[in-house]
Amino acid sequence: QSVEGRIDLLPQAFAALSGMPDKQRLNQALDACLERLVDREHGIIKLFDPPFDQFDAGYIRAYPKGIRENGGQYTHGAVWLMMALFHVGRCEEGYELLRMLNPAARCADPQKNLRYGLEPYSMPADIYTHPGLEGRGGWSHYTGSAGWFYRAVLGSFLGIRLHGGRLSVSPCLPS
Repeated sequence: QSVEGRIDLLPQAFAALSGMPDKQRLNQALDACLERLVDREHGIIKLFDPPFDQFDAGYIRAYPKGIRENGGQYTHGAVWLMMALFHVGRCEEGYELLRMLNPAARCADPQKNLRYGLEPYSMPADIYTHPGLEGRGGWSHYTGSAGWFYRAVLGSFLGIRLHGGRLSVSPCLPS
């Protein structure tokens, strides 16, 4: 019933990553994320929505609405949602998010690149959703998000894994 923070991608994504057995509810959770948190127009995957303005959500509310964790894209979480989609075999949707998260792909579009304002070779910590700043990147060279993205591409998308000295490859590729 809250008017702020009604949906958060972290519990939705971790339901899939942790192996939630109820597949119907799991897919409902992932569908809700894709419907309500993925802004395809601006290429942003929001951490949660709507942003906090009145409710005291701790340090998150120190940021204006749509900036960093307060309703913007927090790239760690966005990568975890992408991983969750690959984990449950939703390869097309996982790949769509991979493309959205790839800074080089974002910078290939001249309009998005201008708004983004960061390097095409560096993973951002966040991307804003604040009106008038949609798509502006923040905190480039964010190694935590870059590390998770690297791990997601190799392990979740390409399916490259090392188990007991043996290499296996089981990709989740789009058509």
